[in-house]
Amino acid sequence: MSTYFSVPASDFKLLRGEPKSFTYVADSGNKLDRNFCPECGARVFTDKLQGFPGTVFVMLGALDHTDEVKPPIMEIFTKRRIPWTKELDVPQYLARPDAA
Repeated sequence: MSTYFSVPASDFKLLRGEPKSFTYVADSGNKLDRNFCPECGARVFTDKLQGFPGTVFVMLGALDHTDEVKPPIMEIFTKRRIPWTKELDVPQYLARPDAA
């Protein structure tokens, strides 16, 4: 289970450090880069998504301060929802919104 939010790549700034990254091929066939903390191995963000050009997906747990994060506006990839998690009162998509 992961919780992340999207931000335009032009608004994204890594404050310190250099992540380790690898290219991953999604079920759709699209490539993306997953970026990890080189010290602890935690995923920090995903970028260079062929399916979402110009967008960076930041893992919520990678933030020091979450008080300015806005509430969710949708849930995606709900076909992979863990059975004990509750559905939010926002639009639901089994896959990507344009592929659902």
